[in-house]
Order: sequence, then structure tokens, then C-alpha cells
Amino acid sequence: MICTQCGSLMDQTDKNSFSGRVIREYLCPKCGHTDWEDGGVALWQVLHDAREQDEAEAAARAAANATAAQPESQQPAGCPRSLAFGDLGMSPNPNPRTSLWQRLIGHVRRGK
Repeated sequence: MICTQCGSLMDQTDKNSFSGRVIREYLCPKCGHTDWEDGGVALWQVLHDAREQDEAEAAARAAANATAAQPESQQPAGCPRSLAFGDLGMSPNPNPRTSLWQRLIGHVRRGK
């Protein structure tokens, strides 16, 4: 980074990402000016969000598989087929599953 006060090259003094964003701090060795820059979303934050999304999708699939694996109970007399037990009229997720890499790139492109 170039110092805005004197124009010399600044040294990086700190880099942290505990907030979920990459923040770098710089110090000018010539005039002592300090500055910082925001490098965007930290990689660990992107991976964490992707893992949470995977876990949510896995839980939804497990729930769907559990209901599909249950034996169909007898339909009560006078009850239309659409309201029968075990038939909730749910269809599978229309969106194809995206890879971790696709979500990482999408997250970075969106600039979250």
C-alpha cells in the first residue's frame, strides 16, 4: 500500500480475519502514518457458510428420506387421496446441488 501522506511504500503490520472479513493494517516507516484496508470476506467465513448450507441440505434430505421410508398407512374412509396420511404432496428440490467450489466463487463474486 502506498502512503497517502508522503507517497512511500507502507509496511503491513497486522492482518486479522476474526470478524469474518480480512482487515490489513499498514504503517509508513517514513512518516509514521497508519492506514488499513478491507480485503473482503475471509476464506474461513465462506467455508463456514458453505458447511452450514450443506448441513441444512443434508438434514432436509434426511427428513425427506425418513418420511419416504415410512410405510404408507391406510387411507381413512371418505378422505380424498390428496389428504391421505403420508402424502404431503411435496416434490424434490428443483435446484440441482451446487458444489462447494461453485458456492465459494459465487460468494466471492457477490462480495458478501
